[in-house]
Amino acid sequence: MLHLERPLVFLDLEATQADPQDARIIQVGMQRFVPVSDGARLADTLDLLVDPECEVPESVTQLTGLTTEAVRHAPPFDQRAGQIAPLIEDADLAGYNAIAYDLPLLRAEFDRINRSLPGPRDRVVLDPYRLEQALRPRTLSALYERYTSQSLDDAHDALRDAEATGTILQRQLAEHDLDGTPADLADLIRGDYLDDGRKLKRDGNRVVVCFGKHNGKTLRELRSNHPDYFDWMYRTIDELRPHIDDALGDS
Repeated sequence: MLHLERPLVFLDLEATQADPQDARIIQVGMQRFVPVSDGARLADTLDLLVDPECEVPESVTQLTGLTTEAVRHAPPFDQRAGQIAPLIEDADLAGYNAIAYDLPLLRAEFDRINRSLPGPRDRVVLDPYRLEQALRPRTLSALYERYTSQSLDDAHDALRDAEATGTILQRQLAEHDLDGTPADLADLIRGDYLDDGRKLKRDGNRVVVCFGKHNGKTLRELRSNHPDYFDWMYRTIDELRPHIDDALGDS
């Protein structure tokens, strides 16, 4: 059971980009819980559309169902901030991947309107994504025990660890009813990323850079506006070269 010492707001933000510094919010969902003697009580709910004052990418529309037209007539963030602030100004926050995305995004939006993000200085941000990582360690021994219900004896013996890895992989395939070649499974692991290092990601018809000082820019933007950096990346990061050629080969 969760024991609240002050209000706790669960939040989720939908936005135009994956980079929280450049993204613009298009939807805000919040639930505010307050402490009561036997736990917590839902005190308020917020469900708002926000005009990002820019186009909503097709990839975001496919994910959220929200189009540019759907949010165009909603109030922009500077007009929504007055509805958001009272819910969070005295509260801790909770959200899935909120530490890496939702909180930086919300802070960036408040910065754009020359306001500080409301909230206590000792605010706690509870992220179930991070909590899951803490509760379910991903060491080889932990995975082996989870999938086999047995302890991994002789862990850190090279051959024993190799055998255990094979066992885990087979159990994963069976549990999730997966079938395919190693390349198929590697594609599943990468998702929208083009490379195993997760440096390039497909976003609709665009390919976005996911590292370094130009994180969030598309390859085309990088080539046009920062040619020296683009050339350095192309020349020195060998595993990205085929993906760059494929993404930009039509021009």
